[in-house]
Amino acid sequence: MSDKMRAIPFAELLTTSLHDFREKKELYHVPVADSVPDLGMTMAGRPLSCPVGPAAGPHTQLAQNLIAGFGAGARVFELKTVQILYGEQLGIQKPCIWTGDEAYNIEWSTELTIEGARDEYIRAYIILHLLAREFGLDDKFQFHASVGYNLEGIQSPTVDGFLNAMRDASGTDAWKEGIDWTLSHLNLFEHVDADFVRSIDPCVTQFVTLSTMHGCPADEIERIASYLLTEKGFHTYIKCNPTLVGYERVKTLLEDLGYGYISFDTTHFDHDLKLDDAIAMLDRLREKAAACGREFGVKLTNTFPVQIRRGELAGDAMYMSGKPLFPLAINVARILSEAFDGELPISFSGGIDLHNITDVVACGIAPVTVATLLLKAGGYKNLTRLAKAMPESVPSKVDVAKLTALCDALVADDYYHKKADRPRPARPESFPEACYKCRNCVDVCPNRANYPIPELKMAIHIDAYCNECGNCACLCPIGIIPYKDKFTLFSCEEDFNDSTNDGFLGREKYRWHGQVGTDFALLPEELRRAIDVVLG
Repeated sequence: MSDKMRAIPFAELLTTSLHDFREKKELYHVPVADSVPDLGMTMAGRPLSCPVGPAAGPHTQLAQNLIAGFGAGARVFELKTVQILYGEQLGIQKPCIWTGDEAYNIEWSTELTIEGARDEYIRAYIILHLLAREFGLDDKFQFHASVGYNLEGIQSPTVDGFLNAMRDASGTDAWKEGIDWTLSHLNLFEHVDADFVRSIDPCVTQFVTLSTMHGCPADEIERIASYLLTEKGFHTYIKCNPTLVGYERVKTLLEDLGYGYISFDTTHFDHDLKLDDAIAMLDRLREKAAACGREFGVKLTNTFPVQIRRGELAGDAMYMSGKPLFPLAINVARILSEAFDGELPISFSGGIDLHNITDVVACGIAPVTVATLLLKAGGYKNLTRLAKAMPESVPSKVDVAKLTALCDALVADDYYHKKADRPRPARPESFPEACYKCRNCVDVCPNRANYPIPELKMAIHIDAYCNECGNCACLCPIGIIPYKDKFTLFSCEEDFNDSTNDGFLGREKYRWHGQVGTDFALLPEELRRAIDVVLG
């Protein structure tokens, strides 16, 4: 099977979204939230209603992911990190995600080309404005760019071009295509007219999160942040590492919470940014940001690098996230908030879920973004639950006393103690080719690559959306590997030939039990019916 993701054209993204909202009040198989709370925030000079959404990762790589998240109630989107390397250059082995009580990954930045990532973000940005206008949805959302990993790469023509396009997309082909196509198809709308379409601000974002690799020198981090603030004019947050807590404290926390089996040594602690250096650097950058009229803060935190010892994924090292990351990340928040008396703005990501989001935001930490929670049962629908759990407002600065109390209560809270992972069932010898025993694979796919057909009690796989991350296999209750075992729709000859999946290439040909054919009458009736539904 091919792990090459194929972009959905703007026209298809928009018409599918309009149809699914009107017919099912869904966006890419995610129920649209009835309402989204407005906490009245402002970031980077723009309003932000509900400061929750997907973190930079598998849920912000493709346009349909961003549309699905918006429908669920997300209003802040940390776009997947862009850097000079992409695709096969990244050397990512697949599957790259393992989800249990905690989660692990071996992927980091976008797999798309820089231009491809830029176009996905622009398409989604235009469509979210159109959907909000057409259906009366809250439109106080924000995209936050994420770039890495060193100054040379960020100053390269391709990444520099990406940043310029995020600040003003009007000169890009993706922007022109989206605006022009919409203007020529105003008959699709009831509440969108030409004046509104032309009024959409081509500034996708002026906010960027700097993501650097573990071990990046302090002076390099400071140079990059200074460049983004002063020369590029972006409001800038720096993503910090959980290693700021210190090796002994991290080791004690994980052992006390039942995660003592997680293997790591002092390597990253020795090479990562040290706390004293971080505080001094952040203080200087705060002054620099104030002088140039830009916002500055920190994003907490990166995932935590650990060693592979139990075969969760391929290779020697992986990145831990989810529930055990929360104690590490929130303690970084406490340390930095103490150092700056609560005056350092914090955006938070490490291990946010329904158990802690209310308390975290009530401390004055926002926005909050999630990835691991969206990989678990419910998928994007968990964003709706998170939005409903928001407190009524966000304090103007971090409440250090409240944050300290939250940290001190962690170890005594049974919720954070390791729970047994559900045993993975053995792969059955036989199963329905378009299995619909549950919706897990539909819900937990970041890319919306498993297509449900409820009226037929079937679900098929869409090859073009899939990057073989493997998450659907982690959540399958019967032990199949959905992205390999499900009957699959292919979008082109290359992908059909590059796969061993049973499936179909439009109405041209199919593969069934490994044999290629063109007489669709030879397929089982239920699969022919599924093909008719999908192809229309």
